[in-house]
Amino acid sequence: MRSRILSVTLFWGLTLADASLAGETLPPSADAVQAAFDRFVQAASRTNWPAELEAREALLTLGPVIIPKLTEAARDHREWRVRRSCYDLLTRSFANDDRTADALLQHGLHDQDSGIRYQSAFYLGDLKVQRAEQALRAAFEKATGNDDQLYRFTLAKSLAQLGQADVLPVLIAAVSDDAYMSRHIGNIGLKALSGKSLDDFGGYVYGEGAFVTGGLELSASVDALTAVKRKSGRFRAAEAYLEWLKAERPELYCSVNYRLQSRRAAASR
Repeated sequence: MRSRILSVTLFWGLTLADASLAGETLPPSADAVQAAFDRFVQAASRTNWPAELEAREALLTLGPVIIPKLTEAARDHREWRVRRSCYDLLTRSFANDDRTADALLQHGLHDQDSGIRYQSAFYLGDLKVQRAEQALRAAFEKATGNDDQLYRFTLAKSLAQLGQADVLPVLIAAVSDDAYMSRHIGNIGLKALSGKSLDDFGGYVYGEGAFVTGGLELSASVDALTAVKRKSGRFRAAEAYLEWLKAERPELYCSVNYRLQSRRAAASR
């Protein structure tokens, strides 16, 4: 028995040595994965970004083996900071893994934290998760209040990225908005659906000089003339875009006027 155990031990020892000599990367142990993940969770639960960044980098060196840990914590952890950090890592580092899309669709889109819902809605479109269309549509129909405006714009953007043209009226409202993030989201949607955004017309730049960090726009007061010039440039670009859409993509332009046509049809009954 001892000789048999020794033979097996020697066999595995030689196998590991051969793998090492061949330059193959050995998988991390379960203990190493758990220790690195615990450090990440501890850092993410605080507001210490340098510590979290260091823990993230250490965790990512372990590769896809950490995905189950991330999806589990994204779904179940009690602290929203940890859940949000898990989704952030999944979308930034493992975007092409089906488990990331599943986590966003099955849990992130329904999370109690509004930031996670926004994040999930954004990436389900960016990642072209076609099976998410029904869930995105349901969330879009529910997000009708003013408090959910950016979320509604984001859902419209993602539906546009999945080829749904009926959200064009909402995208036009988004690109016409005073807030940079609304314009940003709306122009992504227009580009995905039609191939052009407002930036393609008249030298307009939808950033309009906004300073944004971490998705937050830092507001700076401007004089009345500057504010009017910015708005007029925005609406001239929107006008040019709609003229182009009417001439070159009439099948899409019909969607812009969908509600108007629906009201006319109802009035004629």
